[in-house]
Amino acid sequence: MNTLHWTTDFLLQKGLDPQLVQWIALAVDLLLLLLISFVADLFARRIILSIIHSAVKRTKATWDDYFYDQKVFRNIAHLVPAGIVYESLPIVFNDIPGIIPILEKLVVLYILILFVSLVNRTLRALENWFSITAKYANTPVRTISQVIRLLAWFGAIISAVSILTGMKAGAILGAFAGTTAILILVFQDSIKGLLANFQIHMYDLVKVGDWITFSNYGVDGDVMSIDLTTVKVQNFDKTLSTIPATAFVSDSFVNWRGMSESGARRIKRNIHIDITSIRHLDEGLADSLREIDLISAFMIERQKEIDENNEKKTTQGGSLLNGRRQTNIGLYRKYIDFYLRNHPEINNDFTLMVRQLQPTTQGLPLEVYCFSATTEWTAYEAVMADIFDHLYAATRHFDLALFQSPTGADIRSIRSH
Repeated sequence: MNTLHWTTDFLLQKGLDPQLVQWIALAVDLLLLLLISFVADLFARRIILSIIHSAVKRTKATWDDYFYDQKVFRNIAHLVPAGIVYESLPIVFNDIPGIIPILEKLVVLYILILFVSLVNRTLRALENWFSITAKYANTPVRTISQVIRLLAWFGAIISAVSILTGMKAGAILGAFAGTTAILILVFQDSIKGLLANFQIHMYDLVKVGDWITFSNYGVDGDVMSIDLTTVKVQNFDKTLSTIPATAFVSDSFVNWRGMSESGARRIKRNIHIDITSIRHLDEGLADSLREIDLISAFMIERQKEIDENNEKKTTQGGSLLNGRRQTNIGLYRKYIDFYLRNHPEINNDFTLMVRQLQPTTQGLPLEVYCFSATTEWTAYEAVMADIFDHLYAATRHFDLALFQSPTGADIRSIRSH
């Protein structure tokens, strides 16, 4: 710059030490550079960002809001003064040309850092935007984002080394090729996790929001996030667990999503009947059971069928075993079936049955198998409890006894007699 040269010549003519004059010239150049940086940054922040901010407010799109919240536009604005400073270096320091290459390298490194920061902020904004967009809800956005971040940092490091040493990026990558085996060994967990993560999304094994049960890791709760190498789960006791992504493709776990999407949840529970209480109906019990609306019509129709069948057979004795007879256990089983089919909280679009299982030392198990019309946990438990409250109490009306192991009260009662 001519003015700066005139100032330098003037100071030299006044008899100042040439080395001191050179330092003064350097200080002036730096002050001039700082002034240019300040003005450029002020222009970028006050004018460019203000225009972008007003444009974001006016648009109906949502993606630009996430970009603004993550300061993506501010990061872009910072590139403007960096570019102006870079272009100004040959002009400002034309009297000290030896320092220009050093300063250019520093500015390029600063731009490189800004670029990596821009990539990170942009990816975070996209993650947040995709998370509320139904179209991309099940895509591995977070995994892809993490891979791109790693590549961005890796590329930035290679570029920085190339700038500082003067080596070509290809030569640096060639040097890295010799250490590939070591890098694979060091990052083998990350590589396996990345592959497992892609398999998780490819085969739709699990996604954020799923309720999973992973007994090998003591996990029972909702998936909070799926990262590069781990899956974070919030258990129902509000504790957090992290599971390696590889476990989801190598181990067995339960995903309850199918149940949630079906709108029904299975009820499968046994009622243990004391075998000694099972018997044929007598006239008194039959009259009592015909008062039950759910099975009254069935009992009348069934009795007609039994009478017609018995009339075709010649029986000589008066035993109840001669011919067919209705039993209290059979009617109770039919009552449960009718009760469930008429229950408003039971989904009749799915399998519904009441069956006998193999008798054990715990009595005769009657298995109730059906599906509730709700999948919400507390509501489901309430429905199931109400159903079995009723079914347990109903056994007395059929002159049946529930089986349970003797208690201390039972033993004391026997001793007292």
